[in-house]
Order: sequence, then structure tokens, then C-alpha cells
Amino acid sequence: MRYHVSENLKTPPQFQVGLKPILESEWLLPDDGAYFLAEKQALLDNEPVFAAFDDSMPEQIEAAKIIAKNIGKDYRSDEPPLKAISRHISDDTIIMAKRGGEWQLIALSLCSPTFFNAEYALGKSLHLLHEPIPTGDFKLSDRIARIFDNLKPESILERFNWTVQWSNQRYTPDGAILRKLADDGDVNNAGEMLFERVERQTIRLLPETGALLFTIRIRLTKVSDILKDDVARQYFANAWENAPQNVRTYKKWSHLERHVNHLLQTYKKENHV
Repeated sequence: MRYHVSENLKTPPQFQVGLKPILESEWLLPDDGAYFLAEKQALLDNEPVFAAFDDSMPEQIEAAKIIAKNIGKDYRSDEPPLKAISRHISDDTIIMAKRGGEWQLIALSLCSPTFFNAEYALGKSLHLLHEPIPTGDFKLSDRIARIFDNLKPESILERFNWTVQWSNQRYTPDGAILRKLADDGDVNNAGEMLFERVERQTIRLLPETGALLFTIRIRLTKVSDILKDDVARQYFANAWENAPQNVRTYKKWSHLERHVNHLLQTYKKENHV
């Protein structure tokens, strides 16, 4: 089976907004992460993966209704609407609303976090959420805010982001754990332990409340499987080797360098590249 080279892998990662419009029919279905739903139920029942302000109920109700209509399923009434509807999709769900003149995160269901958690994110402004990103572009948050301010109800926007991690875990609220495993790991295990982690993010306006609904779907693929495909290997090698230093630092790739380089060199030797 050939690895499908997604657009996000064709160039080195950059800190860019990179949003593109998609159709309603392309939003949540088909759900290629549906295999995760059983594990997701357990997380929702037993882990601190949901957080919301008490006054976010109107936004949660509107978000849940829009998702339910799109996927053709109803949701439980005995728990917060955003949490209830998130049981039916592999995507994480996040709501931001304009509070005090700033976009602020007011509710989220976060079962596949890429190294942060619901408690940390709740209440954060758009500026604070992007503060750790070392872009050198101090107006990045302002540019994103302008997009949010001008979003139309009929528009759904999509973007992709990717990194590499040690293990196939989806629920990763603490990246330090995986980085320690990578530091201690044997390069000879890299073929089984290195995974490309892709975030497929969407954003749409909730017309009644004026809030924004984000969805984030995680896709994990063994790096060794990517490298088996000649075209995909070339794209991956280019993206990995030419990623700017600020990106590498932010993604903390120094913990993975020896493992990824070992795999790349192994495939080059095997294929006489």
C-alpha cells in the first residue's frame, strides 16, 4: 500500500497560518480515526480531558448541534454538550469566543493533545496560546485574529501541522515523557517507534453565538512506512533536513535527531541512494 504524500509533508514545516477552504461534505466524514473512539470513551470517562467555563453553554449547544447534523448522530443530555458530541468523532473539539476584545478558549474536549492539556488551555487568549511559538513574527496572533474576525458562517477552513514522535500514542498531554523515551531509546528500534504525527485542523464560525469551533484530528503513520515509498521518502527527507532551526527548536526535534537520521541513512544504503 502506497503512502499518500499529504500536502503538509511536501515542504519543510513553517510557522504559517496556511488555512484553505473546504466543503461541508469534507468536514468530519468519513472519519478515518474512528478506530480511536473506544479508547476515547475511556479517556472522557476517566481522564481530565474536558474543560469548560460555566457560561459557555450556549456556544457548546450550538457547536454540538452543528456537529450532530453533519455526522447524523444525536448526543447525550446528561453531560456538557461539547463533551457528549465529541464521543462520536475522533476529532478533538475546541471553542473560542470573543471575550473582552480578545479571542479566548472557553471550552474544549482534548483526547489527542499534542503535548498540552485541557486545564492549561482553558481561558487562554489567542495571543497566549501562540506566545511559545518562536516565529520572529510578533504579529502572527494579530493576523490569525483578523482571519477569525472576518470568518463567514458558510466557510470552513482547514490546515495541517505535523511533527515526529517516539511511540504511537495519541493521548500525549506531556511531551516530556515521550522525549525521555526517545533519549533512552535504541536507534535500532527507530523503525518501530518513530511516528509522523499529523494534525488536521478545521475552523468554522458558529453563526448564532459568534464563537469559533475548531476540530483537530490526529493521524499517526510509522516513519519507516513513509520511507518505503520512494516519493514519500524524498519529501520527508527534504522536509526534515531543511526545517528551519526555530521550527526544530519549538518541536524539540533534538531528542529525535539520531533516530530519524539513522532511519534515513538506513534507507539510503538499502536503496543505494
